[in-house]
Amino acid sequence: MKKLMIAFILMMPLSAVFAGVVAISNPADSYSKEDVAKAWKGKITVQLVENAMASEAFYRDIIGKSATSVKKKLKRKVFAGRMAPPQTLNSDSEVINYVSSNPGSIGYVNDSSVNASVKVIK
Repeated sequence: MKKLMIAFILMMPLSAVFAGVVAISNPADSYSKEDVAKAWKGKITVQLVENAMASEAFYRDIIGKSATSVKKKLKRKVFAGRMAPPQTLNSDSEVINYVSSNPGSIGYVNDSSVNASVKVIK
């Protein structure tokens, strides 16, 4: 029992450090989780907004691929003219401000940063 309590206490700070990453859109837009993956694969046209601070977690958790793999594919599609390059912003607040002001855009932020100005895509 004592070992279980110690393990629980040791795990508590870890869960606070690693916030989840969520995809967001303008509240007026109705995108699904599948639409998010399609957008980053260049299959649907939306304005993509990358968050430099959360990209590794987004690619791993939401897209299901490594950042290297996704970025390589994005570069090929941009070079071929099949999609526009994602705009890269440096913080959750910059991404939220951009997405909330621009219908037709999708970005991603840490779930703890989400506010009422954007919609979480599930």
